[in-house]
Amino acid sequence: MQVRNNITLIGNLGGAPILTTLASGTQVAEFRLATNDYFKDRDGNRQERTEWHRVKAFGKLAETFGKYLERGSQVCVAGALRYSKWIDKHDQVRITAEIIASEFTFLSPGKVQPEEDKSAALETGKESKPKAKRSTKKQAPKAKVQEVPEDVVPF
Repeated sequence: MQVRNNITLIGNLGGAPILTTLASGTQVAEFRLATNDYFKDRDGNRQERTEWHRVKAFGKLAETFGKYLERGSQVCVAGALRYSKWIDKHDQVRITAEIIASEFTFLSPGKVQPEEDKSAALETGKESKPKAKRSTKKQAPKAKVQEVPEDVVPF
């Protein structure tokens, strides 16, 4: 049996991702993701609990997060759970958990491209063309499925 460290979270960003570059040139994005949990208390009243998770992404994934995510964006993040342990300035042992993202799905629209980026894209000819609109013509009716007797079916 294969043992895996895998976690999937769906939530909203508490702030825009913070991008940094390591000495090796690799980009790192860090952000906090809020997830909600709903439950009923002893009296039967519906309660909501919000949990905050630290998420890190590296390389191309970090660049993508920095480019398209902003505070409030809803995203599904999958990755591995990693614990860090250190001693703080008061000689106390501290432990934090973070998700190292490896996959994602955007669940809300991304950031709006700033006007200066759009004008720069127009000058370089890299502006994306608008998508073609769907045709409003009626489509031909679907073909009818013919029923075949059971004794004719080859399996």
